[in-house]
Amino acid sequence: MAKGGVKKGFATYLFILLLLIVAAFLVVIVVMLFSPFKNVLGFQYMIYETDGEPIYRTSANETISYSEIEEININCGYANVVVERSQEVDRDAVKVENRCKGFANSSDNTNFSIDIYFSDAGNSILNIDVTEPEGFLFFDREITISILVPAQSSYALSNTAINITNTSGNIVIGNATALSNNPDVTGILSYIDVNSLNLRTDSGQISLNRYLNGTFNDMFIKSNTGRVVSYISDMTISNNFELHTSSGNVEFTNLTYTNARGKGIVLDLNNGEFQANTLSGYVVLNMDSGYLDITNLQGSLNANDSVVQMNDATLTIDSVEGDISLPFANNSTINIGEMSTNSQIYVRGTDSRVQVQALRGKGFIETTSGDINIHSYADDLSIKTESGNMNIIYESPVINNEVNLTSQSGDINLSVLGSLAFALYAYDANGNDSSNIDVQWQADVFSNPLVVNNGSKYINVTTNGIINVSLIED
Repeated sequence: MAKGGVKKGFATYLFILLLLIVAAFLVVIVVMLFSPFKNVLGFQYMIYETDGEPIYRTSANETISYSEIEEININCGYANVVVERSQEVDRDAVKVENRCKGFANSSDNTNFSIDIYFSDAGNSILNIDVTEPEGFLFFDREITISILVPAQSSYALSNTAINITNTSGNIVIGNATALSNNPDVTGILSYIDVNSLNLRTDSGQISLNRYLNGTFNDMFIKSNTGRVVSYISDMTISNNFELHTSSGNVEFTNLTYTNARGKGIVLDLNNGEFQANTLSGYVVLNMDSGYLDITNLQGSLNANDSVVQMNDATLTIDSVEGDISLPFANNSTINIGEMSTNSQIYVRGTDSRVQVQALRGKGFIETTSGDINIHSYADDLSIKTESGNMNIIYESPVINNEVNLTSQSGDINLSVLGSLAFALYAYDANGNDSSNIDVQWQADVFSNPLVVNNGSKYINVTTNGIINVSLIED
């Protein structure tokens, strides 16, 4: 009995001790909540509830006038940055909203500061430097820095470059919806018109909203993991366009690049995803294992100078009016819908899977083991693989030069028009006449060459696998 009583008494004392610890913890929390920014046992509670009044002057009391400013530089951490028109102001302004709440170590800097200043003698470069509070547990981490253009202003940043750098905050350029028109107030505008954009964030979302004029001189966007989305229906770039992401999701609608001597539309996607309706212009691609989805490419796609080779990427393009060059495709999947007349596709990879549903130009493809499916309507073909299978529909009435289909062990299926004139040569991988060939309309034993319709242009087929030659069904 005595032993049982000792155990029960110890459990009671332990329970009381636990209650005291919890009570002491709650007292500390209450003290911290009612004494913000006070050091309590090595911790502090911070709270900011600032809606923010518009700021019309710099920290040095100089007037902010966007029409006289050539460049706006905003540097912050996790703060959001917004550039938009506003009916709240009647002059060019900066607005700061801070609603941070949370706990920090006593050694953390919980101060919030913003410095607005001109960095040149002519007051043409405006800098906004933001220092956000540090902490380890945030209940609310919302800080927003807004560049506000009056709704009735005739100048809306058309000659101003916007440069924004943060870590995890969102970046929003332009109004999402039209500003409400008050019948008693005339001249209200919704669009802003920015000369150039340079936007950099680690994980924040970048949004180019609908009421942002889609004509730019330069655009540079870098978001390592964040989403980039453009709600602009038609965007035109006249000088430079670069998009960089590590693994983010990027969505554009229609993008046109007009500089014939420029670097083109630079897409540095790595492991990210890029989707667009129409890209017009020369496209330079750098991709690892990312995903590219374009409905209409009105220009060429080139990965010749890619910094990293493609690994397990997926490219889907519904229509192409230009050339495609992917010399480092490796294990990627390439799905092309239709390629225009006089176009050309070049792919070189290892386990690349290549499909072109309607090729109206030349095709040069070389892989190790990937399967290749091509429906050609014109021009020459040169396709080579070690063990991959080929399914080739050559629906052209003539052969310009020759068609070469080569594999070590893969099966080759070739379909041609009944009216096509050609000379068929079929070999095994050692250069001997193939004994594993089936020509649909040929009852006799095959021998090289098989002359069809008195043709003299060559179709060369080489493999140790099975060769099937058939007619295209009507």
